[in-house]
Amino acid sequence: MKQVKLVRIESGREATLGVFLVDGKVICWSLEEPWRENRAGVSCIPQGRYPLKLEFSPSKGRKLWTIKDVPNRSYVRIHAGNTVDDTEGCPLTGSRPGYLKGKRAVLGSRDGFKEFMAAMAGSDSAEIDIVSISGLSDLESQYH
Repeated sequence: MKQVKLVRIESGREATLGVFLVDGKVICWSLEEPWRENRAGVSCIPQGRYPLKLEFSPSKGRKLWTIKDVPNRSYVRIHAGNTVDDTEGCPLTGSRPGYLKGKRAVLGSRDGFKEFMAAMAGSDSAEIDIVSISGLSDLESQYH
């Protein structure tokens, strides 16, 4: 089973930046909403270990990795996108961090997504560990 890790390295008022690792190898960058008490659609999800399942997304028209068993949340999917305008609480993929129209972003999102999907090839389930090495963990601990 593939082991996925999302390491959050920067948390700001507008966005949370991190990296995805698969089986210990850095695959791509990530961008999420900032921590907002796990509110659906506007917050990154709490740190922890979750099952991952490859499922068809009707809204995206393709199979995406879904982070399962997130408290009070559903349809948390890893997908391409650049800024928090492209996500409703889902982690986005990118090949590099940057800014787009003044907003924190991941750039090369489709390339990052392709890299992530290639790293996960041959699997339809996995686990993801989400951890923070930024001040985000202090805020999240108040939620638990």
